[in-house]
Amino acid sequence: MRTSIDVAVEVEISRPPQAVWSYISDAERIPEWVGEFKEAHEEANGPTGVGTVVHYTVEGDRSGTWEVVEWDPPNKVAWDGPPLPWAGGGAQPRGSHTLTEAGEGRTLLVSRYQPELIGTLVLMRPYLSWWLRRQRRKDAQTLKAALEEGP
Repeated sequence: MRTSIDVAVEVEISRPPQAVWSYISDAERIPEWVGEFKEAHEEANGPTGVGTVVHYTVEGDRSGTWEVVEWDPPNKVAWDGPPLPWAGGGAQPRGSHTLTEAGEGRTLLVSRYQPELIGTLVLMRPYLSWWLRRQRRKDAQTLKAALEEGP
């Protein structure tokens, strides 16, 4: 059993695209603005790009990886990874961030989260879709505040 969720979240940030890109493309900063993340880091040293693997830990001490599958600084980053096991099923991390100039030093960030659910999580799709949309909207506001209030 498999099914996907597709959640899109938009936020306008009063910072230029390069500043937003520098923040969101730094794996170690993900826990600063994505609620359930406890830790994230790239597995190899060197320039980030297609093929870069990010290791992460979320609440409940569950860990997984995803791989950068699209890298177009400062416009778009996309990722995909193996399912993170949970409750007799799993969720495959998949999504993207797209940045566009919104004028006068502002950036429109469109984030798409498209996890593929497997096993028992398929039965929880309506709840997980609601939760993901609600959580990612909060995350977008946390990101906006961090970037607009930062140096």
